[in-house]
Amino acid sequence: MIDWLRNAVFAIACGLFFFLCIQAGRIEALTTDARPLMLLFGAMAVACVSAWALFPNTRSLKSAIFLVLGLSLISRLLLFPFPYSDDVNRYLWEGKLVLQGENPYQFTAEANEWKGLRDPYWEAMNHKDRKTAYPPLTILSFAALNSVAYHPATYKVFFGLADVAVVILLLICLTRRGLHPRNALFYALNPVPLLAFTGEAHFDALFVLATLAALLLREYEKTAWSWVMLGISIQIKIVSVLLIPLLFWNGKSCKALWIGLPLLAPSLIFLPELHHFLHGLLQFGGTMSHNGSVNYVFLTWLGDRLAAAGLSTAILLLVVVAISLRTKDVLKGSYAILAALLLLSPTVHYWYLAWIAPGIALFPSAAWILLTGLSGLYFSAWDHFGRTGIWSQPKVYFYAQWIPFYLCWAPTFLARLRQLGSRPAERKAATLSVVIPCLNEGRQLRNCLAGLTDCGRPIEEILVVDGGSTDNSKAIARSFRGKWLTSRRGRGRQIAAAVEACTGDIVLVLHADCRLTGTLIRRVMASMKQNPDAVGGAVGQRFRAGRKKPALLLVEGLNDLRAQLWHNSFGDQGQFFRREEVNRIGGFPDIPLMEDVELTAQLKKRGDLLFLGGGMLCSPRRWDKENSLKRIAQVLSLVIRYKTYRLLGRGNSEKLYEEYYPEPD
Repeated sequence: MIDWLRNAVFAIACGLFFFLCIQAGRIEALTTDARPLMLLFGAMAVACVSAWALFPNTRSLKSAIFLVLGLSLISRLLLFPFPYSDDVNRYLWEGKLVLQGENPYQFTAEANEWKGLRDPYWEAMNHKDRKTAYPPLTILSFAALNSVAYHPATYKVFFGLADVAVVILLLICLTRRGLHPRNALFYALNPVPLLAFTGEAHFDALFVLATLAALLLREYEKTAWSWVMLGISIQIKIVSVLLIPLLFWNGKSCKALWIGLPLLAPSLIFLPELHHFLHGLLQFGGTMSHNGSVNYVFLTWLGDRLAAAGLSTAILLLVVVAISLRTKDVLKGSYAILAALLLLSPTVHYWYLAWIAPGIALFPSAAWILLTGLSGLYFSAWDHFGRTGIWSQPKVYFYAQWIPFYLCWAPTFLARLRQLGSRPAERKAATLSVVIPCLNEGRQLRNCLAGLTDCGRPIEEILVVDGGSTDNSKAIARSFRGKWLTSRRGRGRQIAAAVEACTGDIVLVLHADCRLTGTLIRRVMASMKQNPDAVGGAVGQRFRAGRKKPALLLVEGLNDLRAQLWHNSFGDQGQFFRREEVNRIGGFPDIPLMEDVELTAQLKKRGDLLFLGGGMLCSPRRWDKENSLKRIAQVLSLVIRYKTYRLLGRGNSEKLYEEYYPEPD
């Protein structure tokens, strides 16, 4: 029943998302009234997260991949009628100049020298008084698309296909890193790339594709090709030049010289007037500001646009150097640099957030997902322009977009700031230990151990730690060659005793009533090898057949969201961690209850926590015996009370344990 209900609710969420896409596609002009679009934008973001949380239990990863791709294609087709951006008029015009044998860098668009080439697209173009700020390869791309058909629809189709290609690369990257393909939905159904690329046809789709391709090639150790692709990325959008220090520092090699090939070849075509490119870039980037957050604070403080831009640039360069020296994960570091660029930039058009949207799918964050959902408030500038003729975003919308983001992101930012001051540790991920706490769990323990035997990958050791069983648990553990340990009663205390005796690089904690599915062990090890900044994470659980209460679907969805977006997991979600990192925080929390909450709170200070998106079945026996809503309320109460007492510097784990596991009368 739960699987049927999950599939039905997921279908409803997707149907709602498609309906919102259709409604957005019916919008004819943003200057008439952009408020409906702002509402649609926010609703699409909510539907995107809902679809992720309710993603069905597919039979295989391939099924999940095809489902994500199908949703990507349908949503983009439905959004195709959305009005294209006025920037496309410039794309068409500058591509036309190239095909006419002209050099787009030579004059401004309003120059009399090109008066005879003017057409309706020129008439509708913005900023005719400024020289182009597009790199050579981008302009050549415009010319190539014009040769196919001199029409905005050509750009919509091509950039939409490039956007789908980004989804495919994301799926490859997620699979390689042991993460679930459904994470690609944070990009595939994200309203930012959807409206920006398939809707408005911004060429940044090519930049996002080239940048992700360069980083993925680095993942596969195709170093020379990675540098070539990074050069292409720079030739499309010059901002990716900021990634050069990170890639070079994390792979010092003369192969970096390959970047010169894509940088030089297209530039030679426009060489006589190419110096004007820098002039155009400074005109657009240095004299304009719109929707920038940190830069707005600097501008208000200093009162000078150039001084504010200079301070933002200085801080950005320091961030680039710090990330390049500190991070060992080039993929994560690259998106951190692009995120810093967005936060410090004077101008942040909503589609700029698409630059880091692949990073949101690979390293999900509640704060950044919130920001993409709120970025629809950007369209208030269009609404204001339609009513007044002045391009400006009302401050109430500006604050409504940025303040919630910074409040949500502040804890993560402070944690990352502390980590920059610490020396990065060498993190191994070659061997795995499995810890199973138990207390009179003979029947459940047998199934759990059998699942480990069938996992298809050798495990360094299995430690069953008992809190005073009186059944045959010990004999069952020995029959599966598990190490038998004893400890004081209390799940956290038992796990702490076993972790102290572990020898594996990675430790996976399983409850005795859980069973692993498929290739989970391989995914755990792959995720820790491919994510060097990660210190641990959680598998993610589904409930086995019981009385099949519909409320369990809500529990599964909420648990997934909490573990993925806030990096807080419970023990029955299959927590795993690097043993050395737990040793550095003083060992596994030696408390009877809330050890899982305490563990994540401590590990988040050390690095990233991953979420694999499922692969473990848990018993719903306690849910079968109790009222579901009452039990949800009890768990929430226990967590809130524990965290409150923790903030006050007082321990209450013993009391909570006695409440949660009362002694039988």
